[in-house]
Amino acid sequence: MTGDVRTKGYNSSSIFFIPRVHTLVPKEQEWRINPYSQKMYTYFINYVTVKQLRGPQDAPICTVHSNSPAILLSLGGPSGNIWHDFTDVLIPLFLASKPFKREVQFMISSYNQEFVDKHSLILKDLTRYEIINFDQDKEVRCYPQMLVGLLNHRDFGIDPDRAFDRFDMFKFRLYVRNVYSLPREISIPYRTDPHLDKKPRLMLILRSTSRKFLNQEEVVDIITNNGFEVLQVEPKKSDNLTELSKLVDSCDVLMGIHGAGLTNIVFLRTNAVMIQVIPFGGSHMNNAAHGYYDRPAQEMKLRTLDYTITTEESSLLDKYGWDHPAVKDPEAVAETGWQDRQKYYWLEQDVRLNVTRFQPVLVKAIELLKG
Repeated sequence: MTGDVRTKGYNSSSIFFIPRVHTLVPKEQEWRINPYSQKMYTYFINYVTVKQLRGPQDAPICTVHSNSPAILLSLGGPSGNIWHDFTDVLIPLFLASKPFKREVQFMISSYNQEFVDKHSLILKDLTRYEIINFDQDKEVRCYPQMLVGLLNHRDFGIDPDRAFDRFDMFKFRLYVRNVYSLPREISIPYRTDPHLDKKPRLMLILRSTSRKFLNQEEVVDIITNNGFEVLQVEPKKSDNLTELSKLVDSCDVLMGIHGAGLTNIVFLRTNAVMIQVIPFGGSHMNNAAHGYYDRPAQEMKLRTLDYTITTEESSLLDKYGWDHPAVKDPEAVAETGWQDRQKYYWLEQDVRLNVTRFQPVLVKAIELLKG
């Protein structure tokens, strides 16, 4: 919206808009907007009402004036999970706000201080103004321009055809590394260390709930025996991303079972390797693995290796047996909808990695690092 835009957040969640003066008097209109970027998520979302008025006489009186534009976004939905933080909030917000060169104010519905603190470096790089808790804001703020709600291009991705300056995920990874004061253009650690006995470093992403390694020690042993130094990390919501980013930057390979922890590939160096262990679950799980992580990683100019587990490597076989539909026919289960897919393949499944079958993936990773 461009014109006279006024906000009334507290106990209202309303935006009042008077377009720039035209020959015709603007007609009154009203929209109810989901400000979260992924419009499929409607739970925990505070919808915003936008009212187009005929003139300022119908609008609330301004108490705070701004000459800069504003963006109103939401932290409702599943944000708080680092993959959703980037996919649903940070990447869409970056695309919307970066062209303003920090001359834009953020207003946040469903405000979450933990999110703001955790991602403060990126947020402060995108705006030089105070971030407003929209739902609790009792001021009537007036702006010359406002964007209500965000849109994402695709999961953990950017479409250069729709982005400013044809921005892409490779440039976004370099941007994130710059914000976190990581070296911008430098070879992977394995190639920069002059010591001949230097081992490539692999960060093994661990999980404590679903989709965890049941034979973690055996997994660590096979990685070590194939010439890697292993760094075991279990990401948490409370992580200091500045410290975590430096750990990831020190690694040549990031490996984990499909899940949010793989989002930390944004801190890797160009030509580093991501190894994704794909749980049992048929084509829908393979598609998710490719769309959520393989494609973004490749667009970031990282190398990717996938290892899809067999039925025997899934805990679902022990729990349900060969005759259960979740084991016998995952494609049929997938057709019943997300609820069953999530129950069996995302929430109830763990992995007992067949390290003998997995070993060639590690050999290939070494080849990529040396090549």
